[in-house]
Amino acid sequence: MNEMPQPLVGVDWLAEHITDQGLVVLDGSVDLIPTPPYRMNTYAAYLRRHIPGAVYADILGELSDPAAPLAVTRPSPERAASKFGDLGIGRSTRVVVYDSEYGQYAARLWWLLKSIGHDAVAVLDGGLKKWTEERGAIETGHVTPFTASFTPSPRPEMWADKNQVLASVHGNTQATLVNAVPPLPADVSVLPDEAVTVMSTTIPNSVDVPYPWMAQQDTSMLLTASEREQYLASVSKTKPAIVYCNSGLNAPLVGLSLLLAGVTDVKVYDGSLAEWLSDPHCPTERRLNPMRLGWTSDTENA
Repeated sequence: MNEMPQPLVGVDWLAEHITDQGLVVLDGSVDLIPTPPYRMNTYAAYLRRHIPGAVYADILGELSDPAAPLAVTRPSPERAASKFGDLGIGRSTRVVVYDSEYGQYAARLWWLLKSIGHDAVAVLDGGLKKWTEERGAIETGHVTPFTASFTPSPRPEMWADKNQVLASVHGNTQATLVNAVPPLPADVSVLPDEAVTVMSTTIPNSVDVPYPWMAQQDTSMLLTASEREQYLASVSKTKPAIVYCNSGLNAPLVGLSLLLAGVTDVKVYDGSLAEWLSDPHCPTERRLNPMRLGWTSDTENA
């Protein structure tokens, strides 16, 4: 299999290789909206502007399990391999994934591909915004991919389920639980009640690493490795880490950051709080609003 230079690549690398044979670029953008279902695909936005040659990846539809009770659930390895094959990805394909924010949805695609055995995948640091600022070349309309054959080699160890999280809560296994949900804003009236509940709740024994903290404020770029590691310092490098968020959609950005920081065993709890809060037998605690390093409560939530 061809290799990628690292799990993160910059726009300069992509510009140099964008016309390479055997390279597929995936746009995995998702929009959050203030009313149910609270998130939606951005295919219309993709049609208006995307990186030249990029193929649209439907995270919430084609790349989810349609039979699952939760809105965002990873597909079976067989379904994932089939759908990624439809996007032109075979075993020897190199893949760059990006989104229109700062990588949280691209990281979900990265995690899905890695978990079915595809290693030649990287997240475009800065995504569509950085590409537009640095390169300017934008394409409109739909890109129809060539299809490819993809036989999965599943890595179930990249995922955690509710029972594994319960075992950690009760001290039956050693793992660090990592809450990647964003902190509450100063004005909670702008949020639906469901979001306030989720952001105010944590699984016992969790540490807080909100996924937005992996990125620079007001930009599309991730923090430097040393800056990210400051926020990840509460996560042990000697035992497994289990990362969760509201739905499992955003947790992979923290999961990827942990892997880059040297934590070798990282799992994403795919059911996350959506599943946890639906079970009255799962214990919860009130979450203290996490604070960014060096920030006061006023500046954090402004």
